[in-house]
Amino acid sequence: MMSALCRVLSRSLGVILAVTLLCSCAVAAPPAWRLEALELDTVRELFPQAERLGDTLDVVRARAVYAGDTLQGWVFLSDEIFPMPAYSGKPISVLVGLRPDATIAGAKIVAHEEPILVIGVKDADLQHFLSQYVGLAAKTQVRVGAEDGGGYRGLDAISGATITAMVLNQSLMRSAQVVAAALGLPRAVHAASAQEQAGSTRSAVGRSTEAAAYAIAQAASAGEPEWLQLWKARWIRIAVLLTALLFLVTVLVFQDWLVLRPVLFRRVRIAYLLFTVGFVGFYSMGQLSIVNMLAFNHVLAAGFSWETLLLEPVTFVLWAFVAVAIVLWGRGVYCGWLCPFGAAQELIHTVAQRFKWPSFEFPAMVHERLWAIKYLILIALFGLSLDSMSRAATVAEVEPFKTVFALHFVRGWPFVLYAAGLLVVAAFNSKFYCKYLCP
Repeated sequence: MMSALCRVLSRSLGVILAVTLLCSCAVAAPPAWRLEALELDTVRELFPQAERLGDTLDVVRARAVYAGDTLQGWVFLSDEIFPMPAYSGKPISVLVGLRPDATIAGAKIVAHEEPILVIGVKDADLQHFLSQYVGLAAKTQVRVGAEDGGGYRGLDAISGATITAMVLNQSLMRSAQVVAAALGLPRAVHAASAQEQAGSTRSAVGRSTEAAAYAIAQAASAGEPEWLQLWKARWIRIAVLLTALLFLVTVLVFQDWLVLRPVLFRRVRIAYLLFTVGFVGFYSMGQLSIVNMLAFNHVLAAGFSWETLLLEPVTFVLWAFVAVAIVLWGRGVYCGWLCPFGAAQELIHTVAQRFKWPSFEFPAMVHERLWAIKYLILIALFGLSLDSMSRAATVAEVEPFKTVFALHFVRGWPFVLYAAGLLVVAAFNSKFYCKYLCP
């Protein structure tokens, strides 16, 4: 059986790698945006009266926007000012408009590799999120997914894309603060226009390059990191999860004692699986995914940074626990106790058995061939991710996690039908998805 499986894997490996290379060559990666190549039509989405653009400034990568001889403001790309790796391991490029009074005129995403923004987020939701920045002062301290208070301005998050929204916010606001500091904003429009028309092109504000550099450094280092704000705001959620993980360790340590008491063990297990589905999955959206691993790989390749990984406390704690648990007890700890979708399948199958629904398992030969599918999916995802995380995200929809736990089944019917179908199948074949499709 093993020899047959090896033959299947070896043959399929060549096919998958060939297809991956063809896909990578056939579809070129989107070109990186550069401030110098910015077109006026794009700028008019932020400054409707824009008629011409100035050259890129020396002190900061920004270009002045004019309507006739009147200065409207400046435009810049967030990833050129404050690049912060997002979920894909690469920064999101946002075109930002800044008025002379240091308020934001508008923002537009022009390039990204974010999986959740490729599939799963409605354009209307994304536009609503960005529209919240219009009129905000660059110095405003912003928190995504929080209420106003404590000196912070709260903004609505993007449903199902909280981490991406937080990274986007951090890069956008920090870059706006850096540009405002370099240009000495806020200041009067007429004074700015006069200086610009007189050719003060070195600093655009009459200050020295050295002074502007010092202001930029101060702005870039100011403020509490976003991840630290999140850990403070979610300390109750973190405490609950840590308590649950400590309880799970206790169960694992005393499992020999528990299995001798099957009724108690069954009750403990059912209760924990319900906790995993409800708290870890639906409430905390802590379902770990192959996309997490691919993104981590990109973070390592781009230069390791803890900041992006710490942006989602529940996910970080789970990954840390799983890394230790795999060494001590194997991957069964996560798959059997902490995977929300796996827990949902097991609970459904348990209920089905209680009502004496029929159950079936594949013959050994069929099982071994189906079992190889998830490894082929993994190879394809890894190959595609080397070229583009956004393309890998399309294939990663083989995971129903986003549909179930991030978007709560509120998306296109093919995704809903696929996720619901897997849950229905679990009633008749225990953990069908885990055995045959999960990469």
